[in-house]
Amino acid sequence: MGTKGSYTGNGTPASKQLQHNVTQWLDALAGSGPGAPPPQLNTDQLIPALGLFRPSGGHADGPGGEAGGVGGGGSGGGAQRSIARSSRTAGRAAAAAYAYRTGNAQALQELGLDYAQLQAAAADPIDWTRRIVDAACGPLADGTIEDQERRFVASEVAQWVLEAGTDSAPPSPDEVVRETLALIIFEAVISETASKMNDGSRPAWATSDGERQLRETARALADRASLTITGPSPTEITQAVEEGITAMRSIWMEP
Repeated sequence: MGTKGSYTGNGTPASKQLQHNVTQWLDALAGSGPGAPPPQLNTDQLIPALGLFRPSGGHADGPGGEAGGVGGGGSGGGAQRSIARSSRTAGRAAAAAYAYRTGNAQALQELGLDYAQLQAAAADPIDWTRRIVDAACGPLADGTIEDQERRFVASEVAQWVLEAGTDSAPPSPDEVVRETLALIIFEAVISETASKMNDGSRPAWATSDGERQLRETARALADRASLTITGPSPTEITQAVEEGITAMRSIWMEP
């Protein structure tokens, strides 16, 4: 499959629309003159990213889309993302980090983690994160774009849960789920648009600021999701993440 730097997108209508939206905005950002207010990316421009994820029993891409063809949800060479797989690994990583943050040894044990061992590893953030990611993702092949995204999201969300809030006030389960949704969306967007964002046609500052705005806009999109989160357990967080992506996709992409 290669890496994000050489990946040109999965070729589906959702990917092409997303690439169009992002590159048009990025060109406008790069072309903004000194003192001119830079154009802001809006959440509607990222909605096609929801079509990159295949619902249970369905196709990626939304109405009228082709899951096969050039690397779609079929046997092509593009990322074959599914809502269920992305939600499961990201949700388990978020739940594991939350359990560690709140001292819930039983929840960690359910994920195959030991609280005392994680405490001992806390001095080495890389080792701590690796343990969380391994427990959340299991033996992923690391050879596909989707595998790379799932591991990166698991790592990012674990670190966010560990550091967000204050020592006495960790983020709420709702905040954890929204950040997880945002990271899933952001990583898919970055993968699908990376080759066009980094083609050397724009100044480095525009690409850097563009990535920052993409992350912020993914969070704003996740904030629009209607969530029902009942608790911080691995099952509850994973279910809330999956339902959140499914609901957003259904509301904004499907008739």
